[in-house]
Amino acid sequence: MSETITGDYWTYSLVSALETQKARAPAALAFRAAQVVLGTRALFSDQLLQNLLDPPADGGRAASEAHHLFPTAWLNSRGIRDRRLVNQVANLADVGWHENNEIGGRGPADYVPRLRKKLDIDDARWGRMCAEHGLPLGWELMEYDEFLRARRRRMADIIRIAFRQLGGESDAPPITPPWFLPGAEAVWQRIVETERALRALVRDVYSARFGEAAARKIEEAVPERERETLARALRARPAGSEPMSVVDYLYLGQLPPLLFTADVQQEARGRFSGPQDPKQRLLAAVAQIAPVRNEIAHVREVAQDRLLRANVACADILESLRGGSRPGGASSAT
Repeated sequence: MSETITGDYWTYSLVSALETQKARAPAALAFRAAQVVLGTRALFSDQLLQNLLDPPADGGRAASEAHHLFPTAWLNSRGIRDRRLVNQVANLADVGWHENNEIGGRGPADYVPRLRKKLDIDDARWGRMCAEHGLPLGWELMEYDEFLRARRRRMADIIRIAFRQLGGESDAPPITPPWFLPGAEAVWQRIVETERALRALVRDVYSARFGEAAARKIEEAVPERERETLARALRARPAGSEPMSVVDYLYLGQLPPLLFTADVQQEARGRFSGPQDPKQRLLAAVAQIAPVRNEIAHVREVAQDRLLRANVACADILESLRGGSRPGGASSAT
């Protein structure tokens, strides 16, 4: 597995393998299996896909049917007749048979808003459905070729997320999701900004204190129980990576303790503003942010109140860093 499932496997090989019209191709079956692992519901439904996929006991009509997201007749009317494009697995999604009948041969720009209105699917539910099926928000308005490319990438990511949930890539950092549930996009961007600022701060503080030995000192400051996990992750770094890239292989929750070790805490404290103790302030904020970050990264819904608290915590960290000082009295920039 380690020889086959490399970084290129997820971003290139698997994405290419999904460019198929064979519904029983290994990559296509892996996507459906991944959806079951992740508890996906059928499109336009709250029924779990795993329940709808069970064959009917009486040999009747299956509860779920593979629906052409861009229907065959609609594509044919626009000059797209190549079966390898029309029947590509990236153009298929499991829906209840009743909803499939409602769709007919209309294009998605027509049937999506109509079905959402009829079934009372609000933005939050629709965003969840799109995320679970690897559909970029606004896919119904995309050009067909662009849609296929975008969905294949998301299908590969969903397979990878399920693989991790089953225990694969246990040492790897969370995947940055290419799609977002409604309400999470702005918070995710703020989390990315905050995490980037904290990583830059760790680099600055350790470089100022230890110079060329900074990367080694960071590794030594990681708790012993976490050091072997970090070492395994670092072995996957591209050849020739600069030593301080070690910071990019740390989890968000590992960053605050690094800033308050005995050797660097004086340097770090000067980078924060405000009357509160910076260590406690930072630890409390990251405790709000880290769980939300991981849930978004693993395509899980996050309650609005938790999104709000994480957003406020990010703003607090960024504001504190902007008001801090750098050596020589210069104001810090994040």
